[in-house]
Amino acid sequence: MIEAVSPSLPPTATVRKAVAAGALGAGAILSLRAFLRPDAKAERRLIDWEVVRAVAVERCGEPPRGLAREKRERLGVAYDAMAAELAPLLGEVADRVPFTVPPFTALDRHGWIDVNITIVQRLLDPVEQLRAQIPESAVTALSRRMMDRYVGELFGLMSRRVLGQYDPVLSLAAADAGAHGEPALYLVEPNVALVQRKERLDGDPLRRWLILHELTHAWQFGEHPWLREHIISMLQEMLASGLAVDKMSMLRSRDLLQRLPDTVRTQLRVVSHVQAIMSVLEGYSNFVMHRVGRNHVPDADSLEAALQHRRQQRTLLERLVFALTGLEMKLRQYEVGERFCEAVVQRADLATLNRVWEDHTAMPSMDELKNPERWLARMR
Repeated sequence: MIEAVSPSLPPTATVRKAVAAGALGAGAILSLRAFLRPDAKAERRLIDWEVVRAVAVERCGEPPRGLAREKRERLGVAYDAMAAELAPLLGEVADRVPFTVPPFTALDRHGWIDVNITIVQRLLDPVEQLRAQIPESAVTALSRRMMDRYVGELFGLMSRRVLGQYDPVLSLAAADAGAHGEPALYLVEPNVALVQRKERLDGDPLRRWLILHELTHAWQFGEHPWLREHIISMLQEMLASGLAVDKMSMLRSRDLLQRLPDTVRTQLRVVSHVQAIMSVLEGYSNFVMHRVGRNHVPDADSLEAALQHRRQQRTLLERLVFALTGLEMKLRQYEVGERFCEAVVQRADLATLNRVWEDHTAMPSMDELKNPERWLARMR
């Protein structure tokens, strides 16, 4: 997902960080229940998505009508035409092109909220099923209502910021992506138009610039099937670890203290690995966007400066929310990953950089992302 730049994979890429945080947070919430009095009649859903949507729509700053259907369809056709023209150009950096390009869809903010609620529901479905087996207490019911409001506020804020997104169709419930639909690409047209107007940009180059970033995500997942499977396995491991904490909470205090450190270490290891992969995904997409864009998109330097300016124009509230929710860390993934790509190409070449797509063992760790020479030494 790209916020110019921010959530480009699902907000999960936040909640698509939320992929990792959602499963981990759900496990943490589940682990509290053993210490609280259960109520078998209480509502057991982890999140009330109707409340989330109502809060998000209220905060998105867009009138109910949004984009007319005819305009959405017309924009989708235009996006697809740009994508078909730009996709072969990825070969200047990436290998194995051309590739299958998923269709682009134009979204308004309400549409973005609906799409991402569906994405997160898909990801958290296994957690919801497990949660339904355990009675809820009054305390957890209260925390759930607070969580509903919190997630709604977060979605409302992100719907105003996100410009583009790629949905690779990740699901903890089934490794087969086909059971949950096909990958999809999106641009949030009202936000793109707002950037165009505020920064006084030509609309066609701006959309091409953003499409380049999202196309790179489609290439990453479309041409490397191991990537989706590996991310799903990491998230499943995170979920299993969270459930292990839940079960351990029923042990005696002494036994719990003995086993908890190993479980926490497992969770931290998986989170670090997921963060490293996301940094490569986003940083490489930015690397492609900048390198290919400068060669083929008019006024590329002006576009880059305008998007950088937009990132710096957050309100105090937005800065606070970004810091508290991990979105700021999400943005740093772009920077850390892109610096890694640039360093590897400078010290070796593009062919060496593209070895990160061989399999999961070739992916750099967080330490190697910050010290590319260590990754280069390992790959040699």
